[in-house]
Amino acid sequence: MDLPSNQNRHVSSVDNNNERARKNNVNRNSTPFYASKWFAIIMIVIAIGLLAVSIALAIALAIKSKSTNGSTYATSTPTTGSASASNAPTTGPTSTSNAPTTGTTVLASQSFVLKCDPVISTNTKNQAETRDDTTQQTKMKLPVASSRVGDNILLKNTYIVEFPADVDVKNHFVRVTTSLKASNQIVESEIVLRHVISSSIFNGASFSTTTNDSIEAAQLIENAINIHPVYLVPGPRLLKSTFSSDRSINTAQYLINAFDLTGVNQVHSQFQNTGKGVRVAVIDTGVDYAHPALGGCFGTGCKVAFGYDFAGDQFSSSNPIPVPDNDPIDNCSSSSHGTHVAGIVGANINGINQTYFIPSVPFSGVAPDVTLGAYRVFGCPADMTTTDLVTAALYRAYDDKADIITISIGGAAAYTEDPRTIAIQRITNMGVYVTVALGNEGEGGLETVNMPGAAPDAMAIGSADSTYTLRYYIIAPDGSMIFYDPGTAFDPNGGVNNGCATSNPSMNGTVVLFTYTTEDICSVGYRCNLAFEVGARGCLIYSLGLTTEGSYFIPTGSISLADGQRIISTVAANPSAIYTFTNLFGLSSISTAGTPSAFSSLGLTGDLLIKPQITGIGGMVYSTISVSAAVQNSLPKPYMISSGTSMATPYVAGTLALFLASIGNPAPYTVSGYAQNGQCRPTFSLVKNIFQSTANAIQIYNSIVFATSAMQGAGLVNVYQAITAGTIFSPSELALNDTVRRATSYRVSVINIGNQTAIYTMSHSGAALATGKATGDDQLLAQPVYTADYADVIINPVQFTLQPGYSREITLQFGEPTNADPNLLPVFSGFIYATNQVNGEVTHLFYAGMVGDYGNAGIFVRNTTSGVITGIQKSDGTYVSDGELPSLNATTGITIQIVLAWSTRVVIVQIIPANGTVLVGLNVSSAVMFTDTDESEAVIVDPPRNAAAGVGTSFAESYPAVWNGKVVLNSVNGNASVTTMRNLNPGTYRIQFSALKHFGNPSNDNDFEVFNSPAFKLVF
Repeated sequence: MDLPSNQNRHVSSVDNNNERARKNNVNRNSTPFYASKWFAIIMIVIAIGLLAVSIALAIALAIKSKSTNGSTYATSTPTTGSASASNAPTTGPTSTSNAPTTGTTVLASQSFVLKCDPVISTNTKNQAETRDDTTQQTKMKLPVASSRVGDNILLKNTYIVEFPADVDVKNHFVRVTTSLKASNQIVESEIVLRHVISSSIFNGASFSTTTNDSIEAAQLIENAINIHPVYLVPGPRLLKSTFSSDRSINTAQYLINAFDLTGVNQVHSQFQNTGKGVRVAVIDTGVDYAHPALGGCFGTGCKVAFGYDFAGDQFSSSNPIPVPDNDPIDNCSSSSHGTHVAGIVGANINGINQTYFIPSVPFSGVAPDVTLGAYRVFGCPADMTTTDLVTAALYRAYDDKADIITISIGGAAAYTEDPRTIAIQRITNMGVYVTVALGNEGEGGLETVNMPGAAPDAMAIGSADSTYTLRYYIIAPDGSMIFYDPGTAFDPNGGVNNGCATSNPSMNGTVVLFTYTTEDICSVGYRCNLAFEVGARGCLIYSLGLTTEGSYFIPTGSISLADGQRIISTVAANPSAIYTFTNLFGLSSISTAGTPSAFSSLGLTGDLLIKPQITGIGGMVYSTISVSAAVQNSLPKPYMISSGTSMATPYVAGTLALFLASIGNPAPYTVSGYAQNGQCRPTFSLVKNIFQSTANAIQIYNSIVFATSAMQGAGLVNVYQAITAGTIFSPSELALNDTVRRATSYRVSVINIGNQTAIYTMSHSGAALATGKATGDDQLLAQPVYTADYADVIINPVQFTLQPGYSREITLQFGEPTNADPNLLPVFSGFIYATNQVNGEVTHLFYAGMVGDYGNAGIFVRNTTSGVITGIQKSDGTYVSDGELPSLNATTGITIQIVLAWSTRVVIVQIIPANGTVLVGLNVSSAVMFTDTDESEAVIVDPPRNAAAGVGTSFAESYPAVWNGKVVLNSVNGNASVTTMRNLNPGTYRIQFSALKHFGNPSNDNDFEVFNSPAFKLVF
């Protein structure tokens, strides 16, 4: 392929069968998809000779049989040479259903999806489940552990260590304690073994010490092949909640969670497929399995049949010491996040007759008959977990024979080197699919992905809004309902402008109606408090899409602009009109239904890999919560509507369960390509191809322009189209890197997995250009500017014919959007469509790339409108500037701010003399600042970017540090590094900030972005 080395992985990580077909298709003529496998077998037979004559005959007969059905020797017919799709329409084709509307689940595509060889070895299963340690025997040097990665905080002196598979798990503690004692005089009483992880694909443990100098000792643990620091991971953050009524609402079945948009209704009704037999593991806060919709019990024969508690009730940020047990119930957290997630996957309300547990609206999980597993990695406070607990839970879920694992927890990140991502990669390779929430940081702009959602082998999930939700309503004079959202208490000390400061007339006993825009200076709470002062009993705000902060003193709510205008016209015509306010719920349509949720994080990753992979329904999702959470939140029923990619992720996991059930759920180990019945589980890459090819591209709210793929991935999942697919792309996503590193052309395959000859027409539709920077400002925008500016794409060939089971390679050449400014590094994206002219089926792949040279992107923020920049702050909060030479007192602490516009692999903060680059009086090139804030060296590894000031995401505004004049000098003595810490002598210095450029080599000084602060006098 015409691809740079760092792009091969994005287009070649496909199903092995797909890859073999592509390689045999070098002449760009259509070939039978399975032919290469038979060819390989024949060649092996020939090599073996007389010892395998009988096998050769059997294979020959099989090939002859295959040839007679007309598929082996069929060829594709290209009808044109090439075509340019440079001016593709912004709306593009719309995916249509692609299977007859029958109740059968025996589909043409299943022979392709399940195809594999019969078992040739009685040890195949064991071979598939045995980890290959041949590439893992070299001892890994422990990387420098950054004190903070986004909102993940280092848990000091705590590590995950991995041993070779043949090391006895019973000896882990002895091995760790013996090595630590020998290398660093750490006695056994100072070492705590947190978790032993004994899996067929991981053998190791996590431990902590009470000493502060254990990094070097940890590197020397006998037989250790991987060592990772452990981080605290923040607990789930609910973005928006509406609570269920104690009265039931009659409505269409499952209308509440947009099953009509995602094909779930069709799969349930036409195929009677509810996911039975599939095992889905939920790694979260635990599950209240006592809830009747989740089975009412735990263990064999129960709906929640397997799981483990890795944390214990008391586990928290202030007490990060796990006390594990065998019961994963969450009957204490106020968020009940895990129970909500579990309900989205598989809640089943059939047979519930207790009024308290009957939901307010007809409701079901996406796959209501799956078997659930619960893995609790939070305590009752649910304020944080740790990376070792999540890692242990991943391996335990795999060993407990989960088919799918879903994780809706994580934190800000940009890169993928993490024990959780390693676990996801290994588990995925073994045939278990993993869905991971991408994050809720969409209000922070581009590159706001979370870890472990950034893992290459995870299916990272973005969020789209549901179709309906429950809302309080007002009864209008004509009996119609006006829906409103209640406001929350707001600080009464708001700002003022002329309108807000004007004295209001008496409003005694009334509900006042205000209009409001985001351009107003004074707050909603301030206005409503003024209304209270003149006698108002309530305050309503009408505008577009506003959620009010509200007043402390009177009820406050928000309604739509149209409803506000309707009230005004009604009251103007009839001043005595009566509006009745209720605390009742009604089913209200959501204006943003089926469009990307505003909170959904945006890609790309720090290496310009594509995230998310696909989108699920995550905005305003109705599901179960624990009885305890209902009581704590004064709710009438144990159900709640919540929003987040936390909700979209189990939604997609449920669709994967329906897919597996539709193909008979082959065992995970059959992903190796062998099964006794000849039916294997499809690899993750193949499943990704199927789901992405059949997703529906979605548009920006109130626009005909497709949302950027950096927000929606392939589009909104449609499981019906995935199950009935007749065509797929391989690969189904293309990461195009930046202008400098983009390939001249890309080759992908269109594969006919149906049972009829297909005539394809290729086309292109662009998605919105996402410009994440503004001219003259180093920091990224909180919201990218979206424009209808698209790439030019040349597709060759543009038409061709494929018989069943055949693939055709097409070539794509990308020209960047004409109006894109490379200095602002915008992200362009879009969709390549294959339309089957025979049956109307439409499938697609999606792509994303950057305009400009990402390798020279300015990493440090030195100029921005918010004023939050990289530099040295004086005691009054202002920054040290050139020419002033202030005296800074290290005894009281000197504040250093590090602000990153883009992520980077490493940031180093060093002290240099004011007039040069060599530290005065020391025989080293520089000295690394030692910060009092984290009691560590100012070396930040893999830091994600900072968000614009005032945004309020988990991406911090800056990386602040307090410096007390200490520096750390590192040298090497034999195989050991020697660290010396000392106070710097008073004098005149500068701070040197260095960040590794994207795609840079840390061994090359020229690959660092470097700038020096203004000079200052260091005093004590």
